[in-house]
Order: sequence, then structure tokens, then C-alpha cells
Amino acid sequence: MYFISTPSVLEFPDANWTLGLTSGSGRYNYSYTDYNSTSGEYSTKTQSINFSTQEVTARFYLGNSFNIPLGYANYKISYPDWVYTGVTYDIAYSITQLNYGIGNEWTFDWGAYLGMDWYQGGSKLSDETKVTLKSGTETSTTLQKATTTSTDIKAFAGELVLTFGFGF
Repeated sequence: MYFISTPSVLEFPDANWTLGLTSGSGRYNYSYTDYNSTSGEYSTKTQSINFSTQEVTARFYLGNSFNIPLGYANYKISYPDWVYTGVTYDIAYSITQLNYGIGNEWTFDWGAYLGMDWYQGGSKLSDETKVTLKSGTETSTTLQKATTTSTDIKAFAGELVLTFGFGF
């Protein structure tokens, strides 16, 4: 998620805690082969997936740089013009989750900042799916596939999340 949404991070440091905001968005494109059951033909389609990230974060420092990152996040994923067997949908999916992990952060004398979250986990609090038919003949199979495509996504987690910036 972070690789595509490339969020900006704004943090306010204190002696033992850092509070922050994270926000970003991005798009991932891929191609696939679709079968239209009405015409009996295969065609190559291109799909875009839009990602957005919004988080309120905190870090508790156990030592000089070792910390426990915590966050309350909302992630949105949308599939505009998603096609399955000749039926086109717009799919919007939203996840709200609590994040936690372990990491290190270092600040250099010349103002640079380097952070490495070694592990990030998440616990999904809620999710919401909105599926809108755009064209084609909807069946229970196409609707079910459109609905499960977005809900296949579980709570987001990560390893080796690198943050680089400058403080002033």
C-alpha cells in the first residue's frame, strides 16, 4: 500500500513520543485477459487500482532510537471500470485499522531524518464495499465476484518500511 500511495509524513517529536499525520495516494495499472460469455471472445483489458492512505500516528521511544509505532488508519482502494465476463463495475473499498510495529529512527545533525520500521502489523476494525454496475447484464455470479474482489484484501502489514526526510 505505501509503495503505491507514497504518503507524506508530518511528525511532531517530543522526548518519549512522536505524534504525526500520514497521507498519500497513487495508482497501479495492470493488464489481464477477460472472457465475455455473451460473445464467447477473449480480450486484453487494462485495469487501474487507486490507493489512498490517511493515518494518525504515534511512536513511543523505548531507547535512543528504538520505538513502537502505533496508528489509526483509513485505506481506500478503488477499481474504476472493473470488468468481469463483459459486465463493468466501479468498486470502492475502505478499511479502517489499528497499526502497530517496531522500528528505529535516527536524526542527523545536519537535519536529515531516517526511519526504518522493521515490522508493521494491523488489526482491521471495519471495512466497507460499494459496488456500482456501469454496464452489462449483472448476474449473481458477477456481483459476487465484484464484491469479493475488494474484500479479498485483509489488514495491511509491512516489513522494512523506510522513511527519509528533513527536520527543521
